Amino acid sequence: MTDGRREEWERRHRGTTAGAPEPSVVGMIAELPRGPALDIAAGTGRNSLALARADFAVVAVDYSAPALEAIALASRAEDLPIKPVMADLTAGLPFRSHSFAAVLNVNFLERELVPDLVRVLKPGGALLFDTFLIDEVGVGHLRDSRFALGHYELRELLCAMELRRYREGLVEYPGGRRAWRATALAFRR
Repeated sequence: MTDGRREEWERRHRGTTAGAPEPSVVGMIAELPRGPALDIAAGTGRNSLALARADFAVVAVDYSAPALEAIALASRAEDLPIKPVMADLTAGLPFRSHSFAAVLNVNFLERELVPDLVRVLKPGGALLFDTFLIDEVGVGHLRDSRFALGHYELRELLCAMELRRYREGLVEYPGGRRAWRATALAFRR
């Protein structure tokens, strides 16, 4: 990760707090196996907080210090089991194999990281992966097609896993905002 990119994300997260969790997380949280959970590219912790409130012990990974500070403050305020960890995910996951029952990957796309996401899952563990489709580029806030999935690409990225839920298409959020997204809930065999 370049210093310029880190500074950009730190500027974006400075002084912010967690918003509402991603609707797919709320909708599928009950289907996630119980145990330790990992939230990668956690930002200010909107999904980490949802997991912790649902009785998961969470490791929240991001490379923005202000984002991790926001997570730490929120988890202390509610006495939630969230451990913030700073890491550059482009270098891989700094965790042992079979460490987590559930992994969240929301609004983050590093294709080369997918084998690592599977590696850190316990057998029978679940990966909830939800990010933007190529249709979102230039329509929403996403401007760079490298950070968007092609149609059915997520299905292919997760082909070694047991896919239990999958959807692609336009998602409508409260307040009328819309986004083109791909979502998968896949289990490690």
